[in-house]
Amino acid sequence: MKTHLLAAALATLALPTASYAAADVTINFATTTAIPGSNDFQGSLAALGLTRYASTGASLFLNGPATIMFEFLGSESGFNDTFSTSGGLTQTENSSYTNFFSAPLVIGAQSFSFGSLAGLLNFSSSGGIPATVGDNGFGIFLDPSLMSGSPVTTFYFGYDDEFTNQDDDYDDFVVRATVLSAVPEPSTWAMMFGGFALLGLSLRRRQTRQTAFS
Repeated sequence: MKTHLLAAALATLALPTASYAAADVTINFATTTAIPGSNDFQGSLAALGLTRYASTGASLFLNGPATIMFEFLGSESGFNDTFSTSGGLTQTENSSYTNFFSAPLVIGAQSFSFGSLAGLLNFSSSGGIPATVGDNGFGIFLDPSLMSGSPVTTFYFGYDDEFTNQDDDYDDFVVRATVLSAVPEPSTWAMMFGGFALLGLSLRRRQTRQTAFS
């Protein structure tokens, strides 16, 4: 009996490895624009294959619960601009020009649920207007070969903080986001906990039997 319990427990623990939610983000957009020369990081972005951007009406959709890591790449602004997430990650730049493309500054990682990232990734400014995904001040940098609806595991976005005379160059705060891993679905967690319970029961019976024998 104990052999059967142990085998069942180990089998249950082995099952969840293939039961993870998708770990990527779909980028949707209607139109794109070339990243202008006024963007101070145009060359650095081009080196990454990013020469266009999408802004108003664009969306980022997480295709399953996952953890995303954010890195600060650079900023060119006369204001103090801040990037923040719904989970409390925050990074504020307070210099007119900062470039971390060669050695990105880690902002932090956060777990997100399935769905749109609008309202969950946000920019604010001491002198400009706030923006989130889909707003005019939020630009998503793109490889020109990337089609709308394509899933990615790494994406880049920037902030345009101009309150008036918007320059549409999105270099006021540039961020890289990387989907690190999928998060197990509820059914997977249930199987894992069930497996641990069976394993505990098997070991307890084994220990009890050994004690009785002694």
